[in-house]
Amino acid sequence: MNSNHLKEVNLTYFSHLKFTLGEVVRLFGMIAVMVVHGVIPWIWSCKFSEYINQAKMRIMIVTRQTEKKK
Repeated sequence: MNSNHLKEVNLTYFSHLKFTLGEVVRLFGMIAVMVVHGVIPWIWSCKFSEYINQAKMRIMIVTRQTEKKK
């Protein structure tokens, strides 16, 4: 467990909670998309990749990161 996580991502407790809850809502929507795609593979074939890329961008924006930390 990383007790410095909030400092590392430059967020307060409540801003972190707000961000993660927003991501949960998006993820539930993506679950529906992926179920449909699993049943009908030619529908939404790129949606998950787009979701991942957009999620990475949202994380970089909210944490004010310009590049991935190693």
